[in-house]
Amino acid sequence: MSVVTGSIIIDADPEAVLAILLDLADYPSWQPGVERVDIEDTDERGRPRQATWHAKAMGLRATHSLRYEYPAEGCFEYHLVGSEVMTRFDFSCTVTGDGGGKSEVSVSQELGIKWAMPEAILNKNARKGIGKMLDALKRKAEEARPR
Repeated sequence: MSVVTGSIIIDADPEAVLAILLDLADYPSWQPGVERVDIEDTDERGRPRQATWHAKAMGLRATHSLRYEYPAEGCFEYHLVGSEVMTRFDFSCTVTGDGGGKSEVSVSQELGIKWAMPEAILNKNARKGIGKMLDALKRKAEEARPR
């Protein structure tokens, strides 16, 4: 599969947006399809290092074990450790501020699944998923922003 990307501008500080993105246990409250996330290991700053996601998509339940990395400030990525349905699940996210209280969130994702599916359909579903995730993130961050 090719890399699928997306971005969105959010009326919230980058620190607040990153806090939402890295609060994995709260994802079920704002991200449809996520049933729960078990955080198995954290780094010295309390950020997830290893987590198992329990999700439901396309009528299927699945768990995905993911390893998190932090290549730079304002960035994180995760990579697949194991899954019943995925062969690849690489995701990266960068949150940058404009200095005036707004953030740009840019993500990229590459997926692989264990059964045959035309790449165009897989990419379409990945783009749809990224769009929904970014829209839900925007709503959550802007609703939480102090007025």
